[in-house]
Amino acid sequence: MLSRLTTSKKKSKSRFRNILSKATFIAKNVIYIKSFTQKINNNISKSKSIFIDYPLKPKVNFWVDKINVKIVKGRDPLIREAQKLRFQNFFEENNNSNKVDSDMFDNICDHLVVIDTNISENFVVGTYRLLLTEDFSTNYKMYTETEFNLSNLKKGNRKILEAGRSCVHPNYRDGRIIRLLWRGLASYISQTKADYIIGCASFNEVNPQKIKNELSFLHHFHKAPKEITATAIESKAAIWDMVKIEKINVRSVFKSLPPLIKAYLRVGSWIGDGAVVDEEFKTIDVCIILETKKILAKYINMASKN
Repeated sequence: MLSRLTTSKKKSKSRFRNILSKATFIAKNVIYIKSFTQKINNNISKSKSIFIDYPLKPKVNFWVDKINVKIVKGRDPLIREAQKLRFQNFFEENNNSNKVDSDMFDNICDHLVVIDTNISENFVVGTYRLLLTEDFSTNYKMYTETEFNLSNLKKGNRKILEAGRSCVHPNYRDGRIIRLLWRGLASYISQTKADYIIGCASFNEVNPQKIKNELSFLHHFHKAPKEITATAIESKAAIWDMVKIEKINVRSVFKSLPPLIKAYLRVGSWIGDGAVVDEEFKTIDVCIILETKKILAKYINMASKN
């Protein structure tokens, strides 16, 4: 019996090697193989696809009462619901249209969503878009790099998780949903072993002079160490009159910061060098840089329950 099993395993390995030898290329979780059953036209290459499910893909799925927090990806219809929520938050607050906020990054990211099943099975009330990257040897870039230069952070063998497009439904902004998102984020981090979280956080303003106190406060008190800092791309950089540190009312300015930026600062986030004017979203963005051990220190017990 043992010899039969051994022979069977050898044959299986041989068949798999034979398949790989015919592969045109391997991309993400798909192997493309030229069709052998038909002649291939000079202009058209027919292919078959084998989909491989990686067992080490991070999985998040937990419930608090009837609130479900989970990771979705690919063609899951919940992604479109998350995109609707994003559009509502970023462009048309309190508008019930079916318009969506989407871009090329959505197809390659994991989407962390919070669903209130008291309303319906697809009522998304909070979301984060997550992109994990380890290999910077290619020309592949993250969304944050459309606004900030990350070359310092990319040096060394660092595993970086981009967490972006964060938003919460207007009727759920009592802190509960953002805490659930961060609990899910902590679970994701604990599985992927990411070293840093990065992302863009926004002020709903396009004139940097109107928020010069806030931007100066972030510069003086929360600027990232030089060896890992991100720098605003020069062509998009916001320009403001820097307020001297002694003239900043720390308590008052902190209170005036957007809720997400305050939340990041409370867990020890740094802010990159400078800020960017985002003409598309009509915002001024700063770059968040957070050591994952800081968020895990606060949420690790919750994450382990997932």
